[in-house]
Amino acid sequence: MSVAIMHQGELIFAQGFGKRNLKDPFTKETVSHIASVTKAFTATAIGELVAEGKVDWNKTPVSHYLPEFQLKDPLLTSQLTFADMLSHRTPVPPIDMAWYRSKESTRTLIKQLRDLDLPSSRLSPTFNYNNIIYAVAGEAAANVAGMSYAELIRAKLLEPLGLKTAGLSQLEMAKHTDFAMPYDAATFEDAKNGIFEEGYIDEIPMADAPAGDIYMNVVDLAKWGRVILKEGELDGKQILNKESIQETLKSHNIIQLPQRRRDFSPTMRYGLGWMLDSYKGHAIIHHGGCNSGYRSHLAFYPDDDLVVAHLTNIYITDLPTNLPYYIADGLLELPKTVNWLEEVSPKTTQETYDMFAMIRKGNLPDRIEGKPRSHNLADYVGEYAHPVYGKITVTLQENDNGGGLHMKMRTLESKLEHYHYESFKGHVHDFALKSNVLLTFQTGGMGTVDAIHVTVMGSDPTPFKKTEKTPGP
Repeated sequence: MSVAIMHQGELIFAQGFGKRNLKDPFTKETVSHIASVTKAFTATAIGELVAEGKVDWNKTPVSHYLPEFQLKDPLLTSQLTFADMLSHRTPVPPIDMAWYRSKESTRTLIKQLRDLDLPSSRLSPTFNYNNIIYAVAGEAAANVAGMSYAELIRAKLLEPLGLKTAGLSQLEMAKHTDFAMPYDAATFEDAKNGIFEEGYIDEIPMADAPAGDIYMNVVDLAKWGRVILKEGELDGKQILNKESIQETLKSHNIIQLPQRRRDFSPTMRYGLGWMLDSYKGHAIIHHGGCNSGYRSHLAFYPDDDLVVAHLTNIYITDLPTNLPYYIADGLLELPKTVNWLEEVSPKTTQETYDMFAMIRKGNLPDRIEGKPRSHNLADYVGEYAHPVYGKITVTLQENDNGGGLHMKMRTLESKLEHYHYESFKGHVHDFALKSNVLLTFQTGGMGTVDAIHVTVMGSDPTPFKKTEKTPGP
């Protein structure tokens, strides 16, 4: 990992720890994915377009700027603005699996949202975090600017601010001589013992890039944080529009918390790409990020002119979230009420591993023994399609037992074993997505298999209709 601290405009700490790959050190110069910290870049770039009079925050629906964006409910489509999308106020359900490693263009995937079932036709009364909707906002802004999203971010932010190590996409990141490879541990015990699975540099472009595709080193990340802290000012010059940045730092939504937290504000608020809170009476603005094998966190205390940036190349850790509080306790001489490094971070990281373990089990129903399937294996073979999630191909492949079903969905594959009745269990293992999967086949009125209901990563069953196409060998 790497950590950088800026206080009153001075870089007072910047250091790397551990390794960026199997042999080379992780230094302050190492570039790594900032994941969802990208969201503040997207909101700020849109703010620059607002300042230019090309778009607005709250009046015009985003569908006006990007006609490809249409939801099932035309009234809801006509109401959703940039502010709604960037503050996570939409009722659109998170459908990250539908876009996971998709080779379709972002515009094509956005067009498919018109077939997505919505739980509500009203703005969400609660915080509804959504990466896909951020992609819609970023693509709409790029459409208005007449350039790609990557070009928009470079032109409006990276180049004017001199963030020389920053860019987009893992393939571009891997061109740097000093970049971090991604890692994941199966359990907290494995992590403590240094047992990690190495991931890969993804060659498939990230379809929801505006939600989390930027990379940079920790010094540039801290520099970015201070520009926002100073409301667009860099080295005494106003580079970004002050009023637009102030808008991103205003409260636009409330994050419902299960209970009041000691030392923090009773409620946490969300701006446009930023979480707004207070710690021991000091305002703190921050955002974390998590991509496959990468974590990031950027926090700043605006009244104390303090910025803390953190990058790490492991998938699960709560240290980046807690480090800004540890640093504030020491640097600002706040009363120490908890031990953030030695007690809180290990405990919450263990809890996060436990949570991921439950998600990866897939929330499958208890198996009922002795309940056979109703069809021959060959009857389940076919291609099954969903208008938003794409297609699943089921084939019959030879094995030691004479033959077995096999599923494929984009880059995810698994052999299937009979579970009970018309359900078959599999396990997909991609570095970034490991989960049990349950396929429950549906028999139509003519007695033939005509659909699958798919459960993965603990999701609700998603229906895929059988097509007329026959899968290849």
